[in-house]
Amino acid sequence: MSYGNPNLIPDASSGFESGSHGWTAGSNTTLSVVTGQWLSGAQSLRATATAAGSVTFTSPRITGITGGAEYVARVPIRRNSTTAGQVATLTITWYNAASGGTSLGTSVTTLTLTGTGTGWFYYNYPVVAANAPAAALSATITLAVSGMAAAEYVGTDDVYLGVTQSYPGNVYGFNTASIEVDTSGWKIDTGSMVRGNWILFGGSGYYALEYTSAAAGTIDIRTNSFIGVVPGTTYLAYACIYAPVVATTWYVELRWYDSAFNEVGTREQRTYSVGVASIQRTAIVGTAPTGAMYTKAFYRPVATAANQVFVIDDASLLVAPNAAGNLLTYDEYSAESALPAWTFDNGTTAWTYFDTTLTDGYGAVRVQPTTQGLVTGTLNRLVPVTAGTTYKVAAVMYRQNTDTAQTISSASRVRVDWYDSAGNLLSPDNPDQFYNLDSPIGFAAQSITETRTAPDGTAFARVGVEFDSTSPLINYWYVDNVVLVAADPEYTLVTDNDTGRVTLTVNSTPPAAYAATKVTVRRMDDDGKSSQLRGYGYTYDLAPYSVSPILIEDYEAPLGSRVWYNIEWFKADNSRTGYRLYTQSVDAPTLANPDYVWFKSPGLPALNTQLMVEAPIKWQREARAAGYSIVGRRNPVIVTDTRPGRTATLTLLVWDEPSNTTFDALLDTGLPALIQATPGYGIDGNLYLSIGQVEVESVTNAANIPGWRWTLSVTEIDRPGGGLQGSSSGTWQTVYDTFATWSDMFSAQDSWADVLTNPAST
Repeated sequence: MSYGNPNLIPDASSGFESGSHGWTAGSNTTLSVVTGQWLSGAQSLRATATAAGSVTFTSPRITGITGGAEYVARVPIRRNSTTAGQVATLTITWYNAASGGTSLGTSVTTLTLTGTGTGWFYYNYPVVAANAPAAALSATITLAVSGMAAAEYVGTDDVYLGVTQSYPGNVYGFNTASIEVDTSGWKIDTGSMVRGNWILFGGSGYYALEYTSAAAGTIDIRTNSFIGVVPGTTYLAYACIYAPVVATTWYVELRWYDSAFNEVGTREQRTYSVGVASIQRTAIVGTAPTGAMYTKAFYRPVATAANQVFVIDDASLLVAPNAAGNLLTYDEYSAESALPAWTFDNGTTAWTYFDTTLTDGYGAVRVQPTTQGLVTGTLNRLVPVTAGTTYKVAAVMYRQNTDTAQTISSASRVRVDWYDSAGNLLSPDNPDQFYNLDSPIGFAAQSITETRTAPDGTAFARVGVEFDSTSPLINYWYVDNVVLVAADPEYTLVTDNDTGRVTLTVNSTPPAAYAATKVTVRRMDDDGKSSQLRGYGYTYDLAPYSVSPILIEDYEAPLGSRVWYNIEWFKADNSRTGYRLYTQSVDAPTLANPDYVWFKSPGLPALNTQLMVEAPIKWQREARAAGYSIVGRRNPVIVTDTRPGRTATLTLLVWDEPSNTTFDALLDTGLPALIQATPGYGIDGNLYLSIGQVEVESVTNAANIPGWRWTLSVTEIDRPGGGLQGSSSGTWQTVYDTFATWSDMFSAQDSWADVLTNPAST
């Protein structure tokens, strides 16, 4: 079936294969289901005239009608004679109830039956395309054929009534778009046009505009009606074109007209070279100029002789569906009518037809890697932006796998670089991490976004994409739906050396359709290790999730390293939602004085403090072994096992009273501790310890002069589990000391998260 939406007529009443039909015969009409004269299947419905005159028959009530929607009805007719003057009248009657009710009116078309032979001929199939009245809930179809002789009959089969298939936003009615009823929606100056039996695009129907040239030359085929436009608005027109016997050039244009229908502005034109019997999807994009009130789409094939046939089908005209607020043009967003100007390193570009559920329209940028490895591309145009504003850059990217028997790895990401008013590079992007994808399917897609804030001095942005195309089985990448738009940040990362932490705020929210109820957050270190982050009261390992933002303080990022964060959302059954967020890499905290170390409580960051290590750590590792003396043997039998963890006596110096008090409180908890030092100062990475015997003494030998030596017996342990309690930024005492009243605090702080992470902020 060439209509894109389901048939609302039950099979028994549309195809008649069950032997019954449910139709009602009018006067002078006898109905029967017959075999041997079918359009499909094995049976059809026959209407026989009792006497000379007309036959009339009506379908059973068809339900599922939606008021205001556009419907198409088609009733194929088979004649058993070639009597001249027979006229078919097809009527849709609309009702305000599923059964019974009141008629809301009719939609009617008439068709003079022609031809010199009997049988099924497409030109004898009447079609109605009409919008259902607002209150319609059901309908019937009635076919009447006049000029019948006594005992003469007509047959029908494959009867259809359903919602029309139309491109979203198309201002053309279905008959103009698909020429199912007649050619009344179109206009020509020379030659002739008819409703021809051509199917150029699945779902749009059985007919198309068939034009026959009167002579050689360029033909102007355009819509009959002028379509209203708004100056400054971008419009998009589609159509499928075809020439069965000639290869030729087609010019496709948008022309603009003022209120008096005089042409204004510059014509927008695209040129297509179409081969013999080759279907071409055309697209043209244009912005209505100042003074424009109307537009028309022109399709202008070049005929090389008379009697050449040219076909147009599935036409549409609509406001270009660019992403809301997108600073890129529609063709930069979707490459519908022209290949945008991109520059690629290690790749070449071409325009390609690309129709998927994730991409817009029918066009995309195709990128062919020159060699295996990294492929980087940037849009040539510098896009004006405002310094201090946060922008989102996004794109949908597909990779093509040439061997679906093998799972291949690929990855992609987007980027945005900032330029000054002179067009000079001001700040190159530090992009988010590559989003990896392992899949065997032929076309695998990812929709990637990142947000960045334009730095001071920025006047322009340049968007880009990057592909990890190391697999030899990747032959093409496809880019579409490219966006640059002002937006809230997906996340923020702030490194604070004074508190030894990285603060991650995740603003990104999975769409409701993902049904996300849990979240996992990992820190990814530059040595390849990953660690689940601690939250307030739990770890972010399938932690409960209800709403963003998510505020996380990471006190365990290894000093002096580069880290990034992986956020992934899960469903209630712990299965992946497919929604994830990768951050850019940032510098972990550093120590201003490398002679000091951070001594931290992983679960109680308010107790973290900086201390001085008096001497390098001298580690000990006891043996796990036992010796057994055997009678008659000189040497014992030794049984060994893996040595236990390292132990040491650690000596620390503290030079101020607050740090000494905090450190004493940390030791009082009895909890594991974390030592972090500047790389190259004897402690690499994170060192987690269990603390045993503790001794403290003054190093100044004066009670009124600060200075203490702490001696700790420690054992190295694995990273402990558990969440956080509180923050290193302060306590309720900090709030009490900062604000005189609750009202003062509420005026200064936007949220409890702000109170937690920066309680002294006024």
